[in-house]
Amino acid sequence: MDFQSLRYAITLAEELHFGRAAQRHYIGAQPFGRRIHELERELGVRLFERTSRRVTVTPAGARIVAEARAIVDAVDALTDSRHWAGPDEPEIPAGSRKKSKGRSRGKVRGGGSARSAAT
Repeated sequence: MDFQSLRYAITLAEELHFGRAAQRHYIGAQPFGRRIHELERELGVRLFERTSRRVTVTPAGARIVAEARAIVDAVDALTDSRHWAGPDEPEIPAGSRKKSKGRSRGKVRGGGSARSAAT
């Protein structure tokens, strides 16, 4: 299961229409539908009922979408935490392992995103 598929499921639950949900993610309806189908197969449960005229969320889908929304919100909050850090926050080497063998390492400032170090 990948993070983007969770976002797709949330969007489909909001839109209840594959085409509109896919547009929100700037992809075609067919690849979007395949990702939803793969997510359902991976989870072993049908998240959405589909007919030629409408899409509805199943009871299991409603629970899973609620959990997915909580996960996405939590990750978004962590991503936003880099804005909490001030310029004086210490830098932490990202991926600092002894076996780096001279490869450049990124640095993380204030728990945010990695920046590649120029060497």
